[in-house]
Amino acid sequence: MPRDSFILFFISVLVAACGGAGTTQDSDRAVVSSASSSPDNTSQVNLLPVDDSIRLIEHSDVLPAGFPSVVKPLLVTNPYERNKDAITTGAKLFIAYNCLDCHGAEGSGAMGPSFQDGRWHFGGTAGEVFESIYQGRPDGMPSWGGRITNDQIWMLTAYVRSLSSKDLSTENFSGKTVERTGH
Repeated sequence: MPRDSFILFFISVLVAACGGAGTTQDSDRAVVSSASSSPDNTSQVNLLPVDDSIRLIEHSDVLPAGFPSVVKPLLVTNPYERNKDAITTGAKLFIAYNCLDCHGAEGSGAMGPSFQDGRWHFGGTAGEVFESIYQGRPDGMPSWGGRITNDQIWMLTAYVRSLSSKDLSTENFSGKTVERTGH
């Protein structure tokens, strides 16, 4: 098969796979494909986003280089925040899914970070904690999205966030407040 014929065949397969002659729609964005010939008679396919509406979780402190400043991030709220029954269920899920193996009993920390000290590596808002559980994190945190329901992730989020109610970095083992030494 000559190269030009192969390329045209590939383009027709691509257009057919996209479900139409030139335009395809999915739930969030449309993609327009156009075939054009270059001066050396080879065909090219251009896929262009028609609606570039990016939906993001708000990370106010950390924005990657080149991040579009005109996109308004979504503020995500936990439907189970401060719900005692959901927090109790989240505690049971924390044990059932072996979260305590890495994060310690009651989130005290082990090989994974503690949740009791109020310090969050990837942000401590409800949306950021949900995102950490859903997507996982580098060097150890597995992705739970698609393995458990979003409701269970929200309940885990409510439980984990409830553990950071006090700042343990200013307490000694007797529970008395001590002055920070700045070590």
